[in-house]
Amino acid sequence: MCGLWGESNFMNLLSLFSPPPMDPLLQIVSGVAIFRDCNRAELEALKLHLHERHFLAGEIVFDEGEDGEGMYVVIRGKLRANRKGVLSKKSLGVIQAGESFGEMALLGAGPRMATVVAEEDTTVLAMFRPELVALAQARPRLGYKIAMGVALVLESRLRRVAEGQSSEPSAT
Repeated sequence: MCGLWGESNFMNLLSLFSPPPMDPLLQIVSGVAIFRDCNRAELEALKLHLHERHFLAGEIVFDEGEDGEGMYVVIRGKLRANRKGVLSKKSLGVIQAGESFGEMALLGAGPRMATVVAEEDTTVLAMFRPELVALAQARPRLGYKIAMGVALVLESRLRRVAEGQSSEPSAT
């Protein structure tokens, strides 16, 4: 493109119509299975219902048996999920940045199936069941997407257990 405008002027004009870059936290959230079907506007709405939490190495996020209240997305750090055993505890695995855990608590207040402990200083985004309910009432389509995302994650974990690929369904 030549003439009065020139290529750099044309590119500057196009940049006026481009959306701003996505918030880095929302970029991580958008990659988590339960939020993968959410568009940018829905992620922006969801952001209002996510709470940043920090855990020091060795700190317990939640204990096996306590009532579940919400789920978490790991932004930075590493955690370990464990189940209490008769003779010794059993490690269910490591949860790292970009992964979620505790999703079952969004659907009901049953007891946690594992204890989750920060292995190093960790930052998570938390979403609690009352906020999902409020979000679903205000934006039913978004609430449906999130509930279906949770259901698909849990279905996938149960299939892995049924197929013998894992001995435990999850750390929720």
